[in-house]
Amino acid sequence: MSQMEFEKLKLKDILEKYEEYINDTKLELKNIYKLYNQDEAKEREHNLKNRLYSLEVNVDKPYFARIDFDNENGLKDICYIGKVGVSNYDNEIIVVDWRAPISSLYYDSAIGKTSYKVNDDIINGNLKLKRQYNIENKQLIDFFDVDTVSNDDLLKPYLSVNADARTKNIVATIQEEQNDIIRSEFSKNLIIQGVAGSGKTTVALHRIAYLAYNYRNLIHNDQYMVIGPNKFFVNYISDMLPELDVNDVAQYDLVELAETFINQKLNLQNENEIIKKYLNGYKNELPKIKTDLEYKNIIDAYFKDYFTNNINYKPITIYDFVVIDPTTIEQYWEEVLKRDYDDLKSAINRLINLLSKFCENNKETILSKINKHIDLKIENGSDLLECRKMRTNMINKFQSNINSIIKNHFKLMFKKSTVIYDDIKNNMNKYTDNKILLQNIDNILKYEDLPALIYIEYKINGYKNFDKYRHIVIDEAQDYNTFSFIALQKIFPKASFSIYGDIAQSIYAYRSLDNWESIKNNVFKTIDIKYLNKSYRTTIEIMNEANKINKYLNLPEASAVIRHGNEVTYKKVLKTEEFIPLINELMADGKKNIAIISKDAETSNTLYLKLKNNINLTNISDRSVENINGICTISCHLCKGLEFDAVIINNVNNFDINNTLDMKLLYVAMTRALHSLVITYNDSIPRILQ
Repeated sequence: MSQMEFEKLKLKDILEKYEEYINDTKLELKNIYKLYNQDEAKEREHNLKNRLYSLEVNVDKPYFARIDFDNENGLKDICYIGKVGVSNYDNEIIVVDWRAPISSLYYDSAIGKTSYKVNDDIINGNLKLKRQYNIENKQLIDFFDVDTVSNDDLLKPYLSVNADARTKNIVATIQEEQNDIIRSEFSKNLIIQGVAGSGKTTVALHRIAYLAYNYRNLIHNDQYMVIGPNKFFVNYISDMLPELDVNDVAQYDLVELAETFINQKLNLQNENEIIKKYLNGYKNELPKIKTDLEYKNIIDAYFKDYFTNNINYKPITIYDFVVIDPTTIEQYWEEVLKRDYDDLKSAINRLINLLSKFCENNKETILSKINKHIDLKIENGSDLLECRKMRTNMINKFQSNINSIIKNHFKLMFKKSTVIYDDIKNNMNKYTDNKILLQNIDNILKYEDLPALIYIEYKINGYKNFDKYRHIVIDEAQDYNTFSFIALQKIFPKASFSIYGDIAQSIYAYRSLDNWESIKNNVFKTIDIKYLNKSYRTTIEIMNEANKINKYLNLPEASAVIRHGNEVTYKKVLKTEEFIPLINELMADGKKNIAIISKDAETSNTLYLKLKNNINLTNISDRSVENINGICTISCHLCKGLEFDAVIINNVNNFDINNTLDMKLLYVAMTRALHSLVITYNDSIPRILQ
């Protein structure tokens, strides 16, 4: 029997067992409320539905690799590795999950002596075979043994397909440097600096999938969070985790996260309007200051005063009887402030506890004083029945409700974060002599105000219930600044962080990072910086063209997998209708997902309105919820992190070569293309691209 015949029979056998397991799962779902009590059945039903979804999504390609490993104890493991691990109801392993410890041999090891780690144990042995399969629609197309071909040759079949097919094959193409990040320890804080197309988002999501699988007995899926650059991007990646057998992960952009944390809808100035101003040469140092350490220090100084001066020193009373006098409140508050609490809620809770304990310790004395207080009223001629009723009510309130009375006494200190923020800005001159701040600060909320609002809410109410999260993934993190990371670290006190970005794609330079060192030095006690320097997205021809911009900006140039394609095409376009033959030509060449990328949102929308009557396409905005499918118009700042079969740059002459922001936007746009890049112009090709 030939190897191909053997592998086809093996696939048939695994598919039969796989589908039998799917049917068994459906049967259990059907009878779930007969098998378990109501609460247990409800939870199990949720988990089984998620499980069934991932099984059915992956059944057409149940596995992508095989390893044969002989361990030093004489045990021989033959593992077929898939996106989803499957063990049937008799606990027979059908497919090994790619996240299982033994699967690391496929990603990291060459044929020969090697080892893998299970918890703290090292399993030594001999890797005999490492094989990769091309399976489509339950049919074995081809297979080859990995160590017999070069790494780039291995990747070519996967990288040359359309964008939608690439996402389904990602697990099979994870590279050693990517796998090292994915399988890093849960507690490690990581910064991943990756060039365009290096798989940052892929690695980010697969790291969550890996952690969710290996720490499933310790951490629930809803204790992970992904923070993306905008709502559209979050929607774009939302289907990827369920296909990796991970559900219930929280997903936000920073605006949504801030609104959720402060429990208030924010009316931010339109980001498109702001970026357009900067693209037209506008300069203002204020956004950078608002997102850096200096602004945090101003807020800290404000709250130091707030803690001291805004305490309610009025007496705490029941009716007209003083239970706790101002001197006692001041005495205990001074005691609380010695502990240097970071947030008001923790400090006030401590004060409430101390004052409640004071009442408990002096209970008999206070009750005696209440009685004397009422007796004196009676002596002075007050109504006897009313006084007796008052005595009973006062004693009852003191004995059963004094804690709530004390708590209500201080509740006016807990104002909305936006109200506090306005007060900080109105009194800015008390806390800084920075002329830029003093002259330019206003009450219009912008994106760069989000770190301050999150931090202010934290200073008032602590981290609230956000301490439940244990791992935070931040994608496109180069668009944040030092204060942003400090604010996030404060509200996620029990979480480790994986931070992904590319300084070369920092298109919001007016408010974002210049380098990763400021995060390493000012935010996290320990954090490792790892690098992904190879682009797996674009062809060499496209990467070489995009690297002309990096070279011009004195930024590191990216290297590409050895995958050749068409040369980058330059087309002079003077009329909108001239885009139509360009699109038709790309579609005729088999390109399904095509993006026409404009410098800004307004230009993108204008182009869409002119084209929509002649061709079926979608315009992507920052609040779009639809998946990318077919042809779209989109702006540069929204296309970060996305990829398309083909890209058409709308009029490269709109990008000012003397404006660094323009050049970074152009670089981002060019590196979205998998296979074909067409650059249009209406004047001449810019000299840096010639």
